Amino acid sequence: MKNKKNVKAIKASMTAIMLSMAVFVAGCGGGAETAGDGADAAGNEAGGDGAQTAGNSQEADGAARAQAYLSGIQAADYVKLGEYKGIKVVQPKPEVSQEDQEAYLEYLLCFNPDRPVIDGDTVNIDYAGTLDGVAFDGGTAAGQDLTIGSGRFVPGFEEGLIGARVGDTVEVPLTFPENYHEGLAGEDVVFTVTVNSIRAAQPEELTDAFVERQGLGLHTVEEFRQHVYDSLYENAVAEYETKVEDAALQKVLEGCEFIKEPPQAMVERHMETLKSNLASQAAGYGMTLAQFMELYFGMKQEAYEEQFHKQAVEYAKQQIAIQAVADAEGLQVTEEEFQQEVERLAEASGAGSAENMLQTMDTAGYREYMLSIKVLELLRENAAVSEK
Repeated sequence: MKNKKNVKAIKASMTAIMLSMAVFVAGCGGGAETAGDGADAAGNEAGGDGAQTAGNSQEADGAARAQAYLSGIQAADYVKLGEYKGIKVVQPKPEVSQEDQEAYLEYLLCFNPDRPVIDGDTVNIDYAGTLDGVAFDGGTAAGQDLTIGSGRFVPGFEEGLIGARVGDTVEVPLTFPENYHEGLAGEDVVFTVTVNSIRAAQPEELTDAFVERQGLGLHTVEEFRQHVYDSLYENAVAEYETKVEDAALQKVLEGCEFIKEPPQAMVERHMETLKSNLASQAAGYGMTLAQFMELYFGMKQEAYEEQFHKQAVEYAKQQIAIQAVADAEGLQVTEEEFQQEVERLAEASGAGSAENMLQTMDTAGYREYMLSIKVLELLRENAAVSEK
């Protein structure tokens, strides 16, 4: 099964919900045991009625938790499905312009030159700062781009990276200025920095020697130019297919009639996963979720919580509609398909075994992801696509 990504209708920021390896634990595990103990206590004190009431409460809680996933509901109870085959989609054919090719060539000729970092390079780095061996707030980040000589960082930091190569980890000792913010002013610290990549300010010359150095099995400039074109065209085709799927799914959603709102548990699951993934992204920049959302989106907590909720509701509706199409077509994810995918993920992620992967996987959520791919492929195969 093709592993298609970046489907816009399945919101980019929500894609992590499908791929998340976080286990949905709300209300599970020890909580159930505690509720059981409470029921026993109520029964001993108040008689059978108390035990029955507690038991009913547990059953209700269990039913609500089940509705966090599509497997716990009937899609037809929530949505009336409209047309989903023969959807008309207008999308220009994929193409690669000469301008695209030259721009990508220049990028490749600047990327990871066969030399260490020099002044003017832009490096992508991970770093962690420590004061007396202890990490300090705001001193850790990953995947940061920094132009050497820009003066963006504390004096001495950028200079300390000159001479490093891709993959090197270097320690950069420095002293914060006396006028730095309280707590670090004048302090001696050490930054441990890993250089992920280097982008030179000026491209190398495109020669046969450069081509040989890329390790692609190519030998001439002409071969490399054809390779660049083929790569760009493959990406253009993938983007074209994604746009067709997006448009088809959007029209299916427009033709749906939602009878009632998605279950609250499902909305909360998507909302919490979205928040968790964004919080992890924020941590990579050394920030809290609240700091990240305010800095990059200008949103206070109340505003972004409201936005997360709206996005989670929209996503839940999309997934219910996708399930409705799957039900109508008899599509499902077989156990064999799921096991093969888990094994593929285990190998790709270095988890070691499918058993290890399953220990940390939200299996129900991932099955939903796999089913959505099948439905998108069905919509694509049955779409009536034209250029205008």
